[in-house]
Amino acid sequence: CRFSQMLHPIFEEASNVIKEEYPDKNQVVFARVDCDQHSDIAQRYRISKYPTLKLFRNGMMMKREYRGQRSVTAIADYIRQQKSNPIREVQDLEEISSLDRSRRNIVGYFEQKDSDNYRTFERVANILHDDCVFLSAFGAISKAERFSGDNVIYKPPGVNMVYLGSLTNFDLIYAWTQDKCVPLVREITFENGE
Repeated sequence: CRFSQMLHPIFEEASNVIKEEYPDKNQVVFARVDCDQHSDIAQRYRISKYPTLKLFRNGMMMKREYRGQRSVTAIADYIRQQKSNPIREVQDLEEISSLDRSRRNIVGYFEQKDSDNYRTFERVANILHDDCVFLSAFGAISKAERFSGDNVIYKPPGVNMVYLGSLTNFDLIYAWTQDKCVPLVREITFENGE
């Protein structure tokens, strides 16, 4: 379509800008699909209008497609924002006790950053960072909250909820976090309206 043809050079240039910033081919990949020729792909990913910009993280399609400005700068800025660390590391537990409880907060308490538990937490945060605020504390700072080992807690406006499953089982912790972070009914905005 005409709009896809207009977006093509912008998409290519944004791809080149990001490729310079993230030269490792496994960090960011831009891909184009002609959905008229590959209707099976369009159907699988529910693409009904063109052009559509979808984001995948760790092989999973994100619910929200890119709805921002169709310019090199805007697309590159969006990718940079997506690549930023979704987890804020706290230096004092007082930061956690003063959280804005009206937001959906997921807090991970870990003995060390270099662990399978934290890497799984990080994968989940990378996918759900638009829906929740993710925080972490390590070592001596987190010791008081690691009463039975590494721990993940949901801190909503009400009572805290502790994750009781395996911290290395991505599917379990992802499902639990998604249940806590993604509301049954979302506010419709320009960015998320489909």
